[in-house]
This record gives sequence, structure tokens and C-alpha cells, in this order.
Amino acid sequence: MNGTFGFSGYSPGVIASTGGHDAARAKRAAEAAGQKVKVLEANLAKALMICQTLWELLRDEHGWSEDTLHKKLYEVDMRDGTLDGKNQRKAVECPDCGHTVSPRHPACIYCGRVIDMSVFNLE
Repeated sequence: MNGTFGFSGYSPGVIASTGGHDAARAKRAAEAAGQKVKVLEANLAKALMICQTLWELLRDEHGWSEDTLHKKLYEVDMRDGTLDGKNQRKAVECPDCGHTVSPRHPACIYCGRVIDMSVFNLE
């Protein structure tokens, strides 16, 4: 005999309890994601502070100007061909096997050829 919504062998209580487990699992996942976001925000704030400190050392001890900083920022931003505040590699063709290599991968997943050796590549 068909139960709720035509599912054989399921009663309303079983469906409700399964939904409760799913909701609890989703709540735990959301809480874990929230914690990860807090850690990322703290790391970003620290990285920004370090960048500001390094810039101020260059400015104060070597006499570099804000104009010099802006020109270099523009140069670095345009390395990927787009003025967008990012400098990340686009998908490219592997020179060894010809497959397309995603910017998420530092090497070709087909032949293993290293494409991006930059320490500044975002995962």
C-alpha cells in the first residue's frame, strides 16, 4: 500500500524524521561554513595589515610615491589582460597535449605539465 505522496512503505512520521535529520545536518554545515568565513576574514585583515606595513616601509625608507604604487598596481592588474582588481591566469591550452587547463589547476590534469608556477595563484 502506498503511503504519503505515493511512496510505498513510508509513513508521515518517517518522512518528517528524515527531514529533521537533513535540517540538523544543514544547520551544522551552515555553522561550519560561518566559522570558515570568520577565519578567512581574520586572515584577510591580517594580510591587508601586512601589505600596508610593507608599503609604508617602502614609502618611508625608500621614498616611493603613491603614484609609483598605483602604476605598479595597474601593471600587475593588466597582466591577465583585464583591469578588474585580479591577476589570475585564464584557461590555456597545454603546450604538451593540447587539452584546456583550467586556471584552478596549476598543472594539466591529462599529462601533468606544470602550467602555473606562481606562488600568487589562488586555489
